[in-house]
Amino acid sequence: MDAAKAETFLIQNGFRMVGDWHAADVVLFNCCGGHGQRVKQSFSIIREIQRNKNPNQRLIVWGCLPKIYPEIFKDEFVDVTVSEVEFPRLKELGVGGSGAAVGNYLVAPWKYDEKTAGWLLRYQGSFLSRGFKRVGVSWVNYVNNHFNLAPAGDASTFYIKTSSGCRGRCAYCVVPQARGTIKSKPIEQLRAEFQDGLTRGFKRFSLLGTDLGSYGADLGENLCSLLSELVEVEGKFRINLRNVHPRFMMDMMDEFAPILRTGKIRYIESPVESGSNRILKLMNRPYTVEEYKEYIAAMQKIYPNLIVRSQLIAGFPTETDEDFQKSLKLLDEVVLDYVEVYEYSEMPRTPSQKIEPKVPDAVKRQRFLTLNKKALLNRTPRKIKRIILSQT
Repeated sequence: MDAAKAETFLIQNGFRMVGDWHAADVVLFNCCGGHGQRVKQSFSIIREIQRNKNPNQRLIVWGCLPKIYPEIFKDEFVDVTVSEVEFPRLKELGVGGSGAAVGNYLVAPWKYDEKTAGWLLRYQGSFLSRGFKRVGVSWVNYVNNHFNLAPAGDASTFYIKTSSGCRGRCAYCVVPQARGTIKSKPIEQLRAEFQDGLTRGFKRFSLLGTDLGSYGADLGENLCSLLSELVEVEGKFRINLRNVHPRFMMDMMDEFAPILRTGKIRYIESPVESGSNRILKLMNRPYTVEEYKEYIAAMQKIYPNLIVRSQLIAGFPTETDEDFQKSLKLLDEVVLDYVEVYEYSEMPRTPSQKIEPKVPDAVKRQRFLTLNKKALLNRTPRKIKRIILSQT
């Protein structure tokens, strides 16, 4: 949403967005540095733009990446401007104006890798891209509807960024280095954005935050304080919750239960990360597998139609075959509608860097593929379990 916010702000101040970056006077790239694969993708794009931009074009890079890898930007990208995602900073750089802006949508990213970054950047804005974009949107909508998924970017959803920063201290995560601790918007401001979405005719809302479960910790509030306000707003709507740390929601379950009973919370993403208590402890995830299973079951008992999304990490340092089998077993024991699987990626200045021994890359890759396959094949059993659950 930072990119959407910047786009809205620049348009309000007289700038025009172009479909082909080659035609732009200023190229702003909001890049991710939270995972090894995304780091590679982001650096590929920056290098491709550097190689092909004309001397008069300016490239401004923002997001987590420059904060996580400042030495690379200092040594390699000497002609790249690094900026905070803040409007005053843009104004100092001569790119921007006055006023504030809110972007309640997501700017859809391309899927780049080392081999395709150059081709896709050249393809962007071409005649082919305009045609295939229409086909691609139709295909994505079909997949999301067929598999009952809550997509990352969806034009029918009104997105509301509740906060930035993270209160968690997961051993593998570099985001707190880049984003800092939790910084929340006041409930009144969020309620106004929510009302604006309803006025525009939106029926589906998605609350976003680096660490949504920690919303309000800096304001003397919590996520349930916000949700209690929103579900009382008149209108027909559903709310999606993304990036909710299980521990924080477990601690709020008494407050969350009556909110769930309204039927207005459609979806929750709450990552488990591992099926092994030993690995969870090393990850600095402050809950047990048993607590996670009880937490998911409790929510589904209160509101059986709740869509639950989770994540698993394959190949965390010291993960044994026994630990891995426990993650596989977890997929049989918990009713999860969608599970994302990631290979463990070592990030700079994180505690997990020092944990030995590391899982060999080949083993890590095989575990990732096995978990992914299991997560997909378990979809039908999960649907059956959901039907049974709804009858109890």
